[in-house]
Amino acid sequence: MSLVAGQLLAALNFFFLEKLVKLFTHAALAPTPAAGSGARAAALGLTGLKIALIYGGAFALTRWDGLQLWPLIAGLSLPLAVIFLKAVMLAFSPASSPFRRPAGDRAAGARLPVFAALLLGGVLALSAGHALAAPHDAPSHDAAAASTAHAEAAEHGGGGEQHLPNFLTILNDWFPSNPVVHWMHENEFLVFAWVAGLVFFALILFAMRRNTPVPGHLQNAIEWIVESMEDVVGGMMGKHTQRYFPFIMAVFFYILMMNMIGIIPGFKSATSTLDVTLALALITFLYVQVSGIRNLGILGYLDHLAGSPRDVVGFAMLPVMIPVHILGEMVKPVSLSCRLFGNIFGEDTLIVVFVGVAALCLKASLTALAVPPMLGITAVFMLLQTLTSIVQALIFALLTTVYLYMMLPHEPHEHGEKPHAPGADEQHPAAVASTH
Repeated sequence: MSLVAGQLLAALNFFFLEKLVKLFTHAALAPTPAAGSGARAAALGLTGLKIALIYGGAFALTRWDGLQLWPLIAGLSLPLAVIFLKAVMLAFSPASSPFRRPAGDRAAGARLPVFAALLLGGVLALSAGHALAAPHDAPSHDAAAASTAHAEAAEHGGGGEQHLPNFLTILNDWFPSNPVVHWMHENEFLVFAWVAGLVFFALILFAMRRNTPVPGHLQNAIEWIVESMEDVVGGMMGKHTQRYFPFIMAVFFYILMMNMIGIIPGFKSATSTLDVTLALALITFLYVQVSGIRNLGILGYLDHLAGSPRDVVGFAMLPVMIPVHILGEMVKPVSLSCRLFGNIFGEDTLIVVFVGVAALCLKASLTALAVPPMLGITAVFMLLQTLTSIVQALIFALLTTVYLYMMLPHEPHEHGEKPHAPGADEQHPAAVASTH
């Protein structure tokens, strides 16, 4: 009932907003002053009715003993989420878009689900191993007692929840003695990593199902993302792009899905847990090292770790350079995992803080203070969270590209050598100079 009440309030709000926009438009474009005055009077009366029904209904809900706060907030948020998703689809579906991949240029995209399956399996295996190996110092308690303890701690100013409740939390409250539900609640990050992976597979397979020369909305959006990333990665990796691009795009899409599902009410970003981000970083680290051995050979790989010494000074610095380079390689997964985890966890914490403030205002019957300002602030932070989710996935993918590029063989060029006629397989002189 709380969920339905929240959705009804949101639906009424959008209904009145639509009518008010039409009335104000008619008043501004009215052919006669009398018609404009009538439209403005109707808009004023409708505004009073909107305030009475929306804010009066919200105030009445705060007095209802059977009110459940989180279902009410979810009901208010669901229409906003639907509108946001529709806006995203409209943004990526222009009538004539120049960002369309030719029908025959999909060699890399054909291997994307394979890399996605390997990436998903590796993340879940490493995360599950870390979760099972972690000691459980505190015994498991009943869900009702745990909820009471959290509520008392929050009421007395002690700590609080770092994430909003999700559907697994609600299931655990309803079925505390069910072992499957209890395991899913204890390993939420694994469950939501699976959910993100399945959503990723479903979107990719659905977008590639028809594979038409004139793409639809979803296919057009995915192809635009893939082409944009391919331009960036291709400018760095050159002829090696087709080999490594599927893995880079699998990493990008998977992280993007895990980041974005945390915005949906009832879900959680798996990347807000260090277990998942560390698993992603370790998979990337191992893939980069294996690629380095494959491209450079064992001796070339060891030469890379030694800093590629070519003179007496270089060989004399080997005792210093080898530990430094090994340490630099070992720091990469730590940097990747902590950066992604810190940004997503920080965004979730901000949302929890502002939603908590709105909940306290509602509990204190300060509906006018809670609903409009806090919903507006929370909506702004959710938009920022959407932007940061995309940026963090892009940064992780680009850093993976840089690490793979550093493991590619770079042929030496003599400074006095004159460039030949430009061909398809030759590097640009500026790129050659940058390698020196």
